[in-house]
Amino acid sequence: MKERIYKTMVQRYTSEVEDALLKIDMLMANAASNVVMVNHTDITGEINKYLARAASAGERLALLRKFYSNN
Repeated sequence: MKERIYKTMVQRYTSEVEDALLKIDMLMANAASNVVMVNHTDITGEINKYLARAASAGERLALLRKFYSNN
């Protein structure tokens, strides 16, 4: 059971990082093509928000691996 919980948490944090990075990629691609999205007029603020989310999930993932990995 412990291993299953560990694997689930790794997947969760990895997914959070990937989700945030994908959203940053999409914002940057739209900004580069001069497409202004109505809900994202503050592109740099949105990117900053997603970078913070990715960093937070990355830190949690690192701590999980450091203290709870069987390797």
